[in-house]
Amino acid sequence: MKKLILTTLIVAIVACTNYAQTLAEPCYFDNYQRQHKMQIEKAEKIISGVIGYAPVYKNHLSSSVKIIPVVVHVIHNGGTENISDAQIQSQITVLNEDFRKIVGTAGDGNGVDTEIEFCLAKKTPDGRCTNGIVRIQSTLTNHLTYQRAQLKNLSYWDNTRYLNMYIVKTINGSSGILGYSSYPGGPPDEDGIVVRNDYVGRIGTAATTLGRTTTHEIGHWFGMYHTFNGGCGIDTCADGDYVCDTPPAANPNFGCPTINSCANDLPDVSDQIQNYMDYSDDACKSMLTEGQKTRMHASLTTMRYDIWQQSNIVATGCDSGYVSPACNVIADFTSNAQNICIGNSVLFTNKTLNDPLTFQWYFTGGTPATSTALNPTISYTAIGTYAVKLVATGSSGSDSVIQSTYINVTTAPVGQALPFFEDFETSVFPSNGITIDNPDAGITWERDTIATAYAGIVSAKINNLININYGQSDALLLPRFDFTTFTGTPYLNFKWAYAKSDANYSDELIVLVSNDCGVNWTQKFYKTGTAMTTGTTQTTPYIPDTNTVWKTANINLGTYSTNSNVLIKIVNVTDGGNNLYIDNINLGAIPTGIEDQDAANYSVLIFPNPANTAFTIEYLLSKTDIVSYEIMDITGRIITSSEAGKQPGGLHQVAFQTASFSGGMYYVKMKIGTEFITKKLLINK
Repeated sequence: MKKLILTTLIVAIVACTNYAQTLAEPCYFDNYQRQHKMQIEKAEKIISGVIGYAPVYKNHLSSSVKIIPVVVHVIHNGGTENISDAQIQSQITVLNEDFRKIVGTAGDGNGVDTEIEFCLAKKTPDGRCTNGIVRIQSTLTNHLTYQRAQLKNLSYWDNTRYLNMYIVKTINGSSGILGYSSYPGGPPDEDGIVVRNDYVGRIGTAATTLGRTTTHEIGHWFGMYHTFNGGCGIDTCADGDYVCDTPPAANPNFGCPTINSCANDLPDVSDQIQNYMDYSDDACKSMLTEGQKTRMHASLTTMRYDIWQQSNIVATGCDSGYVSPACNVIADFTSNAQNICIGNSVLFTNKTLNDPLTFQWYFTGGTPATSTALNPTISYTAIGTYAVKLVATGSSGSDSVIQSTYINVTTAPVGQALPFFEDFETSVFPSNGITIDNPDAGITWERDTIATAYAGIVSAKINNLININYGQSDALLLPRFDFTTFTGTPYLNFKWAYAKSDANYSDELIVLVSNDCGVNWTQKFYKTGTAMTTGTTQTTPYIPDTNTVWKTANINLGTYSTNSNVLIKIVNVTDGGNNLYIDNINLGAIPTGIEDQDAANYSVLIFPNPANTAFTIEYLLSKTDIVSYEIMDITGRIITSSEAGKQPGGLHQVAFQTASFSGGMYYVKMKIGTEFITKKLLINK
C-alpha cells in the first residue's frame, strides 16, 4: 500500500528517530525514497516476482519456521552504553514475542505468527564457542551514520550467516535518531542494523521502552516499508508498502490515536497504528500482517536465503539440540592502521570474546614493547615489519593470537612546498597531484563545465542527487605538503556552491587533516544544512548560474606549521541531497602556484606589474565581443568588478588607482565572449 522502495545491490539506510515522541519526519529511508525511486524500484521485481509465483515457493514462503542467528556488537567507551547480557537477551525475547506472536505477551495482537525466530549465535564464524555478544571499547560509540563502514572494520561477522546488530551510545549526536537498518541485497560491509543502547530491550538503560525500535528496524532488514509509505495512494496493493492487508495511512502516526486518514481501502478501516512499521508508540504496537509475512519470506527466499538454512543454523549453534559449553576467551584485536611512518603511533583495539579479565600484549619494535592495557597506543621509531601478540585470560583459561607481519613502518615522505593552487581548468581531472577517495567505486567527484564556476569555466562536482549509497564519504585528497617551507600562517581556502533537494535534510562538507601519514584525521571544517547552502532548495539538479553564489572556506592551519608531511582531504558525505561544487583551492597566504592563463583568441596585459600607485589592464579584441572583469584578493574576495558589455574589436585599456588596495597579490579575471583569462597582479605598498 503506499509506495515501495527496495534496494538490491545497494543499501538503503533506514534511520528512525524517536517516532513515539516527535512529529518531525523521523526516518532517513523516507528521504532516500524521494531521491532514488527509479533505482530502488528495480529491486522490487525480486520480491514481487517471488510473491507472484507463490505456488512455486510456497514451501519457503510459509509453513516453516526460519531461524536468524544474531551477533550483537556492543560498541562502548566504558559508560552505561556497555549494556548487560541480560538487557541484550531481553531484546531477543521481544523480537521472538513480536515476530512469533507468542500468546500472553505484548506481541500477541491481531496479526499473524510470521514464523521467524531470532537466536543469539553460540558459535563464531570459525566454530568456536561464544555467547553471540562482542564488546569493543571505542570512541565510535558516538556514531555518525556515514561511519557505518568503520563499525564493520571494528567488528563484523559474515552477513550471509549472521544478522549483525551494533549497539552504540548516540547516533549523529543529539539528532534523536534511535536506529537504522540496511536493506536486503546491499553491500555486505554495510549490512545489519545499528540501535541506540537505550532502545535495546526493555531493562537496564532501556527500562522505559519496550524494544520495538529494534523490531521496526529488523522489519526493514527483511524488506518491509512503513505502512504510511506514499500516503493513501490509489491501489492499496500496488501502491505504498506493496502489502494489501495494511490499511493505507496518509501520514505517520504518533502516540496511540484512533484515526482513519484514508478512505480508498475496501472495506474502509482505521489506520493500523498497532503495526510495528508505523511510528506509533511502542505500547500501541502488537502486530504484523499476513501480507507483511509473505513479503519477509520472499526476501528470505532470495536475498537472505543462506542465513536460515539448516546447515547454517547448526554451524552457528542455533539448532535446538546444541548445548553450549562454558566458553573460554578468544583473543582477537584490530588496529587503526597497519602501514605507518616512522615516529607515528598505532591504536590497538581489543576484540577478545567471552568476558576476558586480563591482557598481555607484546609489540616487537614498538614502544612500549609490552602492555596490559585494554586498548594500548604504541609508537614505532624504526623502519621494519613487526609482529603483534595478544594473550587474553578469563575465568576458564587463556588464549593467544599472534600476527607475525602486522605492522609495516616506512620513512615518511616529505611533502611538496607551499603555496598550492588548483582551479580545475586543465583538461585532466583530477590534476596537480589531487586524487579521489571513492570507497564504494560509485558516484564521486568529477570535472564540471556546466555550472558557472567561481573563476574560469571548470569546477569539481559531486552529484548527491543521484548518489544511491546514502551516507557514503567521497574525498578530494590533496597531495602531501611540507608546511615548514612556508613563512607565516598557512591557510586553506576554497570556494563551494551547494543547494538542498529537500528542506528537511542535507549533505555534508568536511575538511580533514592528518600529520601522521593518514593514520588519524582531525576535522578542521564542517558544514551542513543552511550553513552549507548557497542556492535555493530544488528537486532538480542544482547548477550555479553566477559566480556570486559561491561561499568561501577559510581555514587556519597554523598548528601544522612545523610538519613536513601533511595530508588534507575535502570530503562530501551524501544524504541524497543535491550537487556540491568546489573551486579555487588555495593553500598558503599567497598562492603563487597559479599561472597566468590566456585565452586562445585574445591578448591581455597588465602594466606596470608589480604596481605602486596605479596600473592598467590592456586587452585586444579580434572582433566585437562582450567583456567583463573582476579583481580578487588571495582569499577570493572581489575587490572590484565591472560588466563592460559589448565592445568593438580593437585595443582597449582600463586604468586603476591603487589607493583602495592593500599591498599583496591579486588576481585579474576577465571574461571575453565565452573565454576566460586569469592574470596575477602584485601591488607593492
